[in-house]
Amino acid sequence: MTTRGAENRQFRELADPGDDRTLTQTDVFDVLKNERRRAVIRYLHDHGGSADLSEIAEHIAASENDTPVRQLTSQERKRVRIALYQCHLPRMDALGVVEFDKHRGTVALLDPASQVLFHLQLAPENGRKTDSSDRLTVALALGAAALVTAGTLGLGALSAVPPAGWTAVSVVALVGIAGRQWLRE
Repeated sequence: MTTRGAENRQFRELADPGDDRTLTQTDVFDVLKNERRRAVIRYLHDHGGSADLSEIAEHIAASENDTPVRQLTSQERKRVRIALYQCHLPRMDALGVVEFDKHRGTVALLDPASQVLFHLQLAPENGRKTDSSDRLTVALALGAAALVTAGTLGLGALSAVPPAGWTAVSVVALVGIAGRQWLRE
């Protein structure tokens, strides 16, 4: 039977942080089972993939204490920082999810983190983000299609617009939808 520390060292020696390895389901769930680990992944995802340990600890402490960062006590900051430094970040580093440099106090997401991000319903940086604005784009497209169809069929007051006008409305709608998608990407 091996101890947890020996197991982590052994695992770390086998895992090259730059490789394209995939995490096992157990590894993913190991990261996901702790709220602070999930918070680290979310924070790094939202802040370009890397951050200082102090920034991450402050953010998590503020969230846990339901208070703004500037109102945190030094004890609240210290409690979270120590837990991240001694427990959570070394474990996530050993799994190959983050690269934790203890000497510099920096943390960066690694490629295998995309498997954890998937379960947190966060798109990896190279993936496509989905949100409620997709529904709005579809609604706008359907609305424009319905209006143009009704106008082309000459229903009600819409019959006053000539066919060339409905062609122009269609082109403007298509360009608008394409522009919206392009800006979102």
